[in-house]
Amino acid sequence: MTGVKPQQIKVALRKKFPGVQPVIKDIYHTAKIRRDGLLCDTPMKALENFLTCNGFTFYTQESDTDDRTEEIFFCHNKSHKMWCAFLEVLMLDTTYNTYMYNWPLAQFIGVTSTSKSFCIATAFVIRERQRNFTWAL
Repeated sequence: MTGVKPQQIKVALRKKFPGVQPVIKDIYHTAKIRRDGLLCDTPMKALENFLTCNGFTFYTQESDTDDRTEEIFFCHNKSHKMWCAFLEVLMLDTTYNTYMYNWPLAQFIGVTSTSKSFCIATAFVIRERQRNFTWAL
């Protein structure tokens, strides 16, 4: 939609999808993604490109039946250094069914010597089963 103002896009989205409440900030963000060329890729490929360009290490696991990614684990290099300094405590917090893909989200949390928590890594797994979380751990 070249040349269309964000407010016009917002009105058009509300008409087409009455239950959706778009935010102007999201419309600007989508335009930036399109400008940066990320919409050419699949969402997973765009995520992998983002992680690679922003100092993250990540691992993926594909489906047994096709090349579809079923799990992704990612950790920022600075977070890894923090975890190496404070290995004593590792907490795992999980949520599920909280966003459009409904993949369980696993958040790995560490604690410093001054009792401050920090994010070590994040993983999305396809199912909330022991083998999926074992892979992430």
